[in-house]
This record gives sequence, structure tokens and C-alpha cells, in this order.
Amino acid sequence: MFQLDQYRLLDFGGGEKLERFGDRIVRRESPSVGSQVPREAHWDCDLQFLRTPQPKWRPETDPEMAWSISHRSKTFLLKASPSGQVGVFPEQADNWDWIENHRQHIAGMKAINLFAYTGGTTMQLADCGVDVTHVDAARPVVQWARKNAEASGLSDCSIRWIVDDAISYLQRQAGRGHKYEIVVADPPSFGRGPRNSVWKLKRDLPQMVDLICQVAPHCEMLILSSHTPQISAADLKRAANFEGLGKGGNAQTLTLKLRSETKKTLNSGQCFRWSEF
Repeated sequence: MFQLDQYRLLDFGGGEKLERFGDRIVRRESPSVGSQVPREAHWDCDLQFLRTPQPKWRPETDPEMAWSISHRSKTFLLKASPSGQVGVFPEQADNWDWIENHRQHIAGMKAINLFAYTGGTTMQLADCGVDVTHVDAARPVVQWARKNAEASGLSDCSIRWIVDDAISYLQRQAGRGHKYEIVVADPPSFGRGPRNSVWKLKRDLPQMVDLICQVAPHCEMLILSSHTPQISAADLKRAANFEGLGKGGNAQTLTLKLRSETKKTLNSGQCFRWSEF
């Protein structure tokens, strides 16, 4: 988890959450917060993201103006992006800590990180001595991830930065006979990639898992996570098990959670993770 001086969930309710990232308090809508959950107090903030009548930050910000937070030795350069994100999903720290706990087993392995965003998992794997292929369909996000790795002192680690959609890249890797021992994927509900490709999680999850089996026939570590309310951790496990992944070894289905200062728990994603060790 993040140290409290780096990240805190302050409160949530009314379809929004209030978070402290370093020295800035951010207020924004959150799909994981039901509108029926009451907001109990007045919220002051430094930045607020509004979706209506048109998406914007208040006050308006310079998109190149960044601040930063850290998790262990990893630095995340944050900024107010047009999508309403700031550059990190704090609930994923649970998975980064889990990877760290397996450091001695995974050094020297090859990993592919799909829908890799700004590189939190990529950096954690690289720091453990893993050869990582980082894949995301958005070029600006891949550039952002590279800057995070540079800021974290990981420039000399073995990381391949790939701008492509997950399915197309997996198909090419399978055709070329490339193999991995570790697979991580955090797919969105919906997305668009290069060459007008369209990703729909409920439609494309089985194909993705089938391709993962082709590029990782001897998989030793798997992390599948989702922020889609209609997809449960059990669904992710079933999708993996149907193709023969995640059987035997050590498997966990879990809800990725954030806990507020007022002791409320916000469910922020579902996850299936598995290892041979």
C-alpha cells in the first residue's frame, strides 16, 4: 500500500471520491462510488474534475504541469489529464506489493503487461529483475510510463515499450513464437486502439485469455484485474481456468479496496492472481 503521506482516500459519496495525492487534494467522479452513498461533509479540494456539461478540470490546469508521489522506490509523475485521471490507480498497490513478495522467484523471467497504463506494474516487475514488455494502445500514456521509469531510476532495466492494442500484439507474438512466464492484464470495459481497433471486455476477454495461453504456455505468474462493475473476480478466474490457466499453485480472487480516513471501504476493482510458487 501507499504511505499515507503519498496517497490517502479522504472520503467518498454521492458518486464522487476525494483523494490526497501528495500535496494536492483531488475531487472527481468515480464509477465505484454509488450515487446513493451519501456524502457526509463539505469537501475542499485543489482540483475537481467535472464531466458535465463538458469534461474539464476546475481550476483549469496546464496539462504539462506535473507533481509526483512514490510507492516504495517508484515515482509516479501525476497530472490532470483530459480523461479525469491523474496517472495512477492506487488500489493496484496491493498487486505491486504481492509481486515484491515474490521477488526471489521471478528474477530473470519474461513478462508481458497488457493495458499497462503509466507503468506501475511494469516498474515493479523490472525492479525485481524481470524482462518486461509494456503494452498500451495510447502513445501518450506509454510516453508517460517511460518518464515514470526514468524518474524511478529504472532506465537501464530491460523494458520494451510497445504502442499497440492487446489483441493485435498478442496475435503477432503468438505467430512469432515469443514466450513469457508472467502475464499481467488490467483491461478497461471499453477502449479504442490504433488502426480503429475496438476493445470490449465482455466480448474480448475469452480471446485475450486464449492468446495469453499461446504466448505463456508455461505461465508461472498471472494477474488479471478489472474495474468493470459487471465483471467479478470469480468471472476472471473462470475465464482463466477455462483455458487451463491458474490451476494448481496458489490462486486468489480478491476485491481491490481503498479505505478512507473515516474508515469506510471503497471497492475499486476485482482481481484474480495466481502463481506456481
